[in-house]
Amino acid sequence: MSRRHLLGRSALVLVLLAGMVAGSEAQVAGDSSSRRTAPNSDLPLVPTRPLRFETDEGTWMSLDLSPDGRTIVFDLLGDLYTIPATGGAATRITSGSGFDGQPRYSPDGASIVFVSDRSGSENLYLVAPDGQNLRPLTRGPNLAFVSPEWTPDGQYIVVSRSNDLWLYHRDGGSGLRLTGQTAPGAGAGGPGGGNAPSNFMGASVTADGRYIYAAARTGPAGYNQMMGTTQLVMYDREDGRLERRTLNLGTGFRPAVSPDGKWLAYGSRRMAVTGLKLRDLSSGDERWLAHDIQRDDIESRGSRDLLPGYSWTADSKALILSHHGKIWRLDAATGQQQPIPFTASVDQMIGELVRFDYPVNDSVLTVRQIRGARPSPDGKRLTFSALDRLWIMDLPNGTPKRLTTSTDGEHVPVWSPDGRFIAYVSWTEDGGDIWRVPAAGGRPEKLTTQSAYYDEIMYSPTGTRIVAARAPRTQRAILNDEINPKLVITDLVWIPSAGGSASFITALTNAGRPHFSADTGRVWIYEAGDGLVSLRWDGTDRKAHLKVTGYQAPGGGPNAQPRQAAELQVSPDGRRVLALVDNRLFVVPLPMTGGATPSVSVQQPTGGALPFRRLSRIGGDFLGWQPDSRGIFYSLGRSFFTYDLARADSLAADSAAKAPPRPAGAPAGGAAVPAVLARARSPPPTRRCMRRRARTSPSPHRRTAPPDALSCAAHGSSP
Repeated sequence: MSRRHLLGRSALVLVLLAGMVAGSEAQVAGDSSSRRTAPNSDLPLVPTRPLRFETDEGTWMSLDLSPDGRTIVFDLLGDLYTIPATGGAATRITSGSGFDGQPRYSPDGASIVFVSDRSGSENLYLVAPDGQNLRPLTRGPNLAFVSPEWTPDGQYIVVSRSNDLWLYHRDGGSGLRLTGQTAPGAGAGGPGGGNAPSNFMGASVTADGRYIYAAARTGPAGYNQMMGTTQLVMYDREDGRLERRTLNLGTGFRPAVSPDGKWLAYGSRRMAVTGLKLRDLSSGDERWLAHDIQRDDIESRGSRDLLPGYSWTADSKALILSHHGKIWRLDAATGQQQPIPFTASVDQMIGELVRFDYPVNDSVLTVRQIRGARPSPDGKRLTFSALDRLWIMDLPNGTPKRLTTSTDGEHVPVWSPDGRFIAYVSWTEDGGDIWRVPAAGGRPEKLTTQSAYYDEIMYSPTGTRIVAARAPRTQRAILNDEINPKLVITDLVWIPSAGGSASFITALTNAGRPHFSADTGRVWIYEAGDGLVSLRWDGTDRKAHLKVTGYQAPGGGPNAQPRQAAELQVSPDGRRVLALVDNRLFVVPLPMTGGATPSVSVQQPTGGALPFRRLSRIGGDFLGWQPDSRGIFYSLGRSFFTYDLARADSLAADSAAKAPPRPAGAPAGGAAVPAVLARARSPPPTRRCMRRRARTSPSPHRRTAPPDALSCAAHGSSP
């Protein structure tokens, strides 16, 4: 909680859930698994209306060329179609509510194997090229198949099932698992070194039937895979050996061995663009055959393989493939491509649109979090950001009003010491700046001369300077992270409060918000490694003042170190420190020791090096001190809290004065009072609800929630 995601664009996201289940009244001849939708059907939606249109393009179309070279079969919107090899009108050969895809012709051309979920789970099916004699080859209840391929003898089908290669006989059976078990060449180190390969898909069998090329991934499956983790492997059906065949930075996937056994085509990447490479299997030489084809599915699940299925011609001189919505003939010698035009009539039954009547109040928006809330120096007004906009309101029950009319993101508002101005940072895709606007309203004024990513700004006590954390806008725009010095070069700088060039103070490593004590010549920051640190405006005379720790990190063992505070801020009078530790707020004295940096643990209520007081049970965000050091403030969700430390001290002293006398023989000494104070429960926080006047309470803790203009009034017990 020590760092803030300032720049995430707040938005109302309306998720439209639309279901579409394709179906057809017409039954495919011989399709025993198809059935008319009945009132008690288990389908989530009942097909009620037709969807009919003609198209000459499609997305992610897997295809295959018949052995005689006359016909192309391809999938489109969950149905299988055939066209002449030269192009033309497509004939649909499967239909129904299931999703059919990834077709492959048998070597004799008499059957087509494909994957379908028409039974409720993915299974393999066989169908004649004219759509007749459709039958299931597998009947599993919870299976997943990718890219079936025939062996050259036409007796078996190799397919990826649940991330391994399996072998099925064309007449049925439960299948044989080929990979995923110990075999020569597939030990712990895997082929070619590294992790053992897994997640096999995209099988291609050599003409002699002995070898199976496939893509395999090292490491677990999942999204956002690292490039190079998917490579080609070769499985030997005689001895079970598994050998790696590529080691490309651009990966290797979707192999296809030519019918004459001389060439291997496969997918890869160059400069983040997918293409096809061609390897001479006799020499090992490779060249790019085509670039910028169908975008691969490496970063995702590969549920329909990493590339759509494609096919060699019988003479091994060309490939038939789909990309950019069309079907193409690719010359293997020249790389020239010729389109194969087609038109397909789509005719499907779909369900009703899923619509929900949900009231949306477009005049009042309930925000869930206010960010960077800070009271004015006189405590009468509050400024904060919400929904990327800057707001101001009167305390305790005013109505928030926008301070500007800008459409840029506005964050981190801070008051000038005299209360006349509010400075803030802006952010767009082109960069950000520091601005100030009159608190009474007016035109914003840009203070920085160079755009960057600015964060954690603060006025100096004299009001003449503004300090800020600054990072290059280009790095911040590229990295999906807030200012993180481990990833982004971050500096602490200052600018004149009336505007001007930035002056460098120091480089930041892992720092919290810069702030000040009574000594106007020093800037205070918190760095997790060094603790609470102060330094001069030129970055010299760096001093470490205090470290605060909490509980040990869970699961770290006996040598685990306690967690460092997420944020430390010194009080303006320099006497105490506000600490955010383990998502709870504490106040700790700040001693002057002159030696090693003192360290205070708040893990146990007693026995620490210094007494401390816990101020909250469930933490807080955007914390800070009031100018007179008599109280602190913080936010939690959409509520703003103030804590009157002076009143808390008075209540604690009053409780101690009214305590019963010490029993005879009880130990005496000055340490007794700090121990009691540390263990005593701090008075609960009070939040002032903006829809009604705050109730009178002796509690030092006050709570404010923005009113209906931005949010509902806050309810419930205080944290």
